[in-house]
Amino acid sequence: MSRNRKVLMLLGSYDALAHAGIARAARELNWHLDVSLLKTFQFPVRWEGEGIITSLNQSQRLLSFIRRAKLPTVDLSTWRSDIKCARVAADNEAIGRAAAEHLVALGHQNYAWFALSRNPVGEARFKGFREALPSTVQLARLDGRGAQLHETTYKRLKSRAVPLAVFCKSDDEAAWLLNLCLNHQIRIPEEIAILGVDNNPLICEYQPVPLSSVNHDLERIGYEGALRLDALIEGAQFPGPLLIPPRSVTQRQSTDELAVSDPAVRIALEYMQTQLRRSIGTEDIARVAGISRRSLEIRFKEQMHVSVHERLIETRLYNAMQLFADKSHSITDIAALSGFCNAPHFTRTFKKKHGTTPLKYRKQFFQMD
Repeated sequence: MSRNRKVLMLLGSYDALAHAGIARAARELNWHLDVSLLKTFQFPVRWEGEGIITSLNQSQRLLSFIRRAKLPTVDLSTWRSDIKCARVAADNEAIGRAAAEHLVALGHQNYAWFALSRNPVGEARFKGFREALPSTVQLARLDGRGAQLHETTYKRLKSRAVPLAVFCKSDDEAAWLLNLCLNHQIRIPEEIAILGVDNNPLICEYQPVPLSSVNHDLERIGYEGALRLDALIEGAQFPGPLLIPPRSVTQRQSTDELAVSDPAVRIALEYMQTQLRRSIGTEDIARVAGISRRSLEIRFKEQMHVSVHERLIETRLYNAMQLFADKSHSITDIAALSGFCNAPHFTRTFKKKHGTTPLKYRKQFFQMD
């Protein structure tokens, strides 16, 4: 174990959850974690210690200080991926993919991306979002010049067909957009569904319409970053960044609405979501929707671009991944709770979709023993 190693925490973009992860690792490693520059940002000429854990941003002063220090450093951001540095950061493309999967599951056909400004983190999230959407859907960019002006963004919103699903770069931006919509009597989520990133409860749960959000695993990023810094100080080398994927999406009222126009397809989707633990098939779903199996298949292809069975499997897999973070559930439990007939069937289906087994995926991304 490291002994009284002095490490500076210097986060260009402070986050309490990342700090919590760093602090947990510091306690385990017996570090002296120096947080004296947490808020002042009055950079000293010199700092005596053995390593720095940071999150680089647009600040040139922060970058210059770290370069002058010439100490082992781990960056918790991809903001300055052009800077050669050991790095543990969010898998921002995976965050974008998780957002797309959530909104596609609600049946949306019209999508938009919103950010108050453009930066590398947002561009990576947009890229993952765009690539995970079906090729047939429309995607608008509401960011760029004028995005911080209420009137400009309102005009851009009003030019889009509704219902519209908007993925925002962060919870901050999601709350900004929500406020704009409410000021203009735009109904959430009936006309516009809004999804943020970070799942900050102080933002998401205290809005007039509570915000859905992608669970960006900031605490794990801080924890893994501290472990990597300790190894770096010991002389270890790392070939590339460690990217931490999101854990899940927490759904609240801002996306709690199926967006399909066909009433039979809407009934079918609602039935799938509420009957996951039962062994149901396309015939059962068509019966509840009140139409023939063939008619449902045709209408489903038109609205969702997949078969009823394919969508049912996607819904079961999505539900299973939301349960991975609950350590009280075994893989067998998760299979049953998601409607798979047994754990081996769940494993085969999951591996076909994700290229690995549920157990390996869970251990890799959810810190399971």
